[in-house]
Amino acid sequence: METAEIIKTEDAKTVKLESFEGPLDLLLFLIKKNEINIYDIPIAEITEQFLDYMDYAVSTDLHSLTEFYAMAADLLYIKSRLLLPVAVDFDGEDLEDPRKDLVDRLIEYQKFKKLTSLMEEKEAESEWSFERKRIQTVLPFEEEELWEKIDTWDLLKTFSTLVSSYNSERILDLYEEISVSEKITLMNELLEERGECFFTDLIVRKENLLDIVCAFMAILEAVKFKMASIYQNRMFGDIKIKPFEAA
Repeated sequence: METAEIIKTEDAKTVKLESFEGPLDLLLFLIKKNEINIYDIPIAEITEQFLDYMDYAVSTDLHSLTEFYAMAADLLYIKSRLLLPVAVDFDGEDLEDPRKDLVDRLIEYQKFKKLTSLMEEKEAESEWSFERKRIQTVLPFEEEELWEKIDTWDLLKTFSTLVSSYNSERILDLYEEISVSEKITLMNELLEERGECFFTDLIVRKENLLDIVCAFMAILEAVKFKMASIYQNRMFGDIKIKPFEAA
């Protein structure tokens, strides 16, 4: 969302919630606006600003409004936890920061936004057009078919075809307990057991877009840190993953 739009809505004493992609998007905007360290969020301050926006919120989507109020409740809960004396476990160590879960969700969402931005840039540069009719359910192919080593750009195109088949109003449910590290662990287990696996093997919850996003990011991490090499036998086809092989 552009800053000019924010100023305009604030002057009019209204905030269109549809201008934000969700409560986490609003939180990230406030964090950036106040130049806050995402790992050390001043909950009292950010909660007050979030509630100020809610006071002037205008939304035609009841479900969206409910999500924002749920986040407001979470912020108030965290704020109340921080007002309590610091708890110590039996080993004499401080218990987990009550902000940790929120920070983790914000970081995952921030990664997703950057990924989405990268996809849009790449699509604009190459003028790719992903049509719904070309979306298909991909399965592992016959052994005799030729698999060629590919780069992360080819992986990005396959990911785009999967994402485009989902309802844009249900992009992410960040309350789901799915993480990139979970997918990396699954990938390593499959590689150790079989010697290879597929992108689709990492997607456990087929109807959950967050599951697909985490699987994609796990493969990116594996390629980036030379843990795995990736192969494909046709454009937009499934991705074969094998232990890293130098070019």
